[in-house]
Amino acid sequence: MQNQTYRALIIDDESDARSVLRRLIERFCPHLRVCAEATAVGEALAAIREHQPAIVFLDVDLQQGTGFDVLDAFPHPEFKVVFTTGHDEFALKAFKYRALHYLLKPIDPEDLIQATHELQSPSKFWPEYELLQQSLKNTHQNKLFLPTVHGTAVIRTAEIIYAFADDKYATTVLESGEKIFISLSLKELEESLPAGEFIRPHQSYLVRIDAVRKVQKTDGVVLVLKDKTEIPVSRRNKEEVLRALGM
Repeated sequence: MQNQTYRALIIDDESDARSVLRRLIERFCPHLRVCAEATAVGEALAAIREHQPAIVFLDVDLQQGTGFDVLDAFPHPEFKVVFTTGHDEFALKAFKYRALHYLLKPIDPEDLIQATHELQSPSKFWPEYELLQQSLKNTHQNKLFLPTVHGTAVIRTAEIIYAFADDKYATTVLESGEKIFISLSLKELEESLPAGEFIRPHQSYLVRIDAVRKVQKTDGVVLVLKDKTEIPVSRRNKEEVLRALGM
């Protein structure tokens, strides 16, 4: 399996970006062979059909459209996709298209190696969004597979103290103090967590119930967590939160 060579297709409308990626693949990914390049949506569709690549390196911005237009033409692709782009705001959408990885330019060789190494390890050949779906089905194991910009974070639900909205995505804060930015909205994260273990005190926060140490009532209600973080409770969510806490 390790000696197998896989066809790779580079789709990017910038010639310099294609050249850099080709050189990185040639130097760091001996198991890949670049079979073709494309710059526009129509050209990309033709190249995929002709060369049947195992992996497609896909930019978001293309001539005649976007990389998502290319993927729309293949609702059940036999190839895997690694996005290579300068835009981090499309990460969540990319994972929903079952992208294997999302690499930001300039591409780090180590990230490229990690992204493509999975082709040689079928047991690890999972798109991040598919891993999220797996976590939704296996919450009894208390593990989550959460997509990040650079791969997948595997964490136990008991490690999460709270999470907060970070622009369109979310950041989880663990008991260790580590913060992990994930390519999911707070609502999507909430849907992946075990029922009854977390509360939503505010539209911008999600809190593990047993991480709450104090409930302060001054001008409003504030939750004080075991790491001493203070989380506001909105008026709309006040009754539900107090009920969940047994108050």
